[in-house]
Amino acid sequence: MTVTDNRKHRGFTLSSQPLTPSDPHTDRLLRKREVALGYRIMDSWGWGADGSGHITARDPERLDCFWSLGYGVAFGEATIDDLVLVDDTGHVIEGSYDINPAAFYIHAPIHASRDDVIGAIHTHTPYGTPFSALAVPLPMTSQEAVAFHGRQGVFTGEEVGVSDLETGQRIADALGLGRLVILANHGLLTVGTTVASAIGFYLNAERAAEVCVKVPHGREISSEAADAVHPSVGAENHGWHVFQWLVRSRVSDPTVVG
Repeated sequence: MTVTDNRKHRGFTLSSQPLTPSDPHTDRLLRKREVALGYRIMDSWGWGADGSGHITARDPERLDCFWSLGYGVAFGEATIDDLVLVDDTGHVIEGSYDINPAAFYIHAPIHASRDDVIGAIHTHTPYGTPFSALAVPLPMTSQEAVAFHGRQGVFTGEEVGVSDLETGQRIADALGLGRLVILANHGLLTVGTTVASAIGFYLNAERAAEVCVKVPHGREISSEAADAVHPSVGAENHGWHVFQWLVRSRVSDPTVVG
């Protein structure tokens, strides 16, 4: 991105907060735009090059439905027009593509169990996937990990190919009231009160997993220190800010998603 392009984003400051949409239509467009940008962000690292991974956004009016990228659309080409709306039975009720079955089976129970979850993301990443083979929570060995202090769970089931709602519900139960669930031998999944924060926290989780993989016996931050730092790095607004940075640094032209 050029210096000239960056000037368009100077309204983004330390005090920036997510805007409260004025109506459901505006809210829906915002959520869909964040989903499409999230897929492009994943693509910028090569995540999901084989189609593995999904981002979902609860619809602001049809609360039992969510938006996700239609199956077969390359992540790096995602636009809001490529999203489909899926109901709680797995049927596509808006859009011209199929839904990735795993996206439905994993995400539907999470959205159904957590009214506060607007966005959720799961994919297979270079460090999150190998770390998940340990089937343990992220240790507090990095600043990024502190975002999940007291807010993570582990799904220890061996169903690495999730193909039913019962397994998805067990994943939702393992997540509980947290924002990260480690899917044993499978990867990471994060949620947020915005789509943007879910994606921002996913990057935090991947970076924390990288520290663990590269330094498996690193010094752990004490619980007291983690408690002190968590209100800043663990605030939903922090995840939202990480997403804004990712859009600016990983997506050359955010307007292409529509």
